[in-house]
Amino acid sequence: MSKLLEEHEVYEGPRFKVIKKTYEADNGEKYIRDIVCPGDASLVLPIDENNNIIWIKQLREAVDKVQLELPAGIVEPGEEPIDAAYREFEEETGLKAGSMEHLISLYPSIGYTNECVHVFIARDLSQGVKHLDADEEISDIIRIPVEECYEKAKRCEFNHSNMNVALLLYCAKYLNK
Repeated sequence: MSKLLEEHEVYEGPRFKVIKKTYEADNGEKYIRDIVCPGDASLVLPIDENNNIIWIKQLREAVDKVQLELPAGIVEPGEEPIDAAYREFEEETGLKAGSMEHLISLYPSIGYTNECVHVFIARDLSQGVKHLDADEEISDIIRIPVEECYEKAKRCEFNHSNMNVALLLYCAKYLNK
């Protein structure tokens, strides 16, 4: 197994930092890995009383598109992932979840980032208060029946890996799909 020789921070910005790590392989060769460290995130799969999934339309500057996606956000330092899920869900949708169930924690891009996304199912929804962060642009909140979402996922209409995992795992676990 490779041995870590050294590591140091090469960049720190408001959303992430980059760590350069130097390793020595078993054969003596040295190599470098740049690791993007954004911190963990929580993603919420909200299911309402009519078996609809609540989606948001949010501007994603990295791809210059408004994306249909599930509510999600960064787990703040010292915050538990489930608390971040409750907080982000209300901030982005104006709804409160009466319960959150952990579905899975996953590494969406393990080759270059240590980000772990914690996925929760939100149920027992009620009205809360929407309060977006200054840098968030959420243009719409949309309810789509679970079955329709499942069919869209099978047709590859959702292009966000974390959301596909959340949706398809939910359908496998609760709808026997």
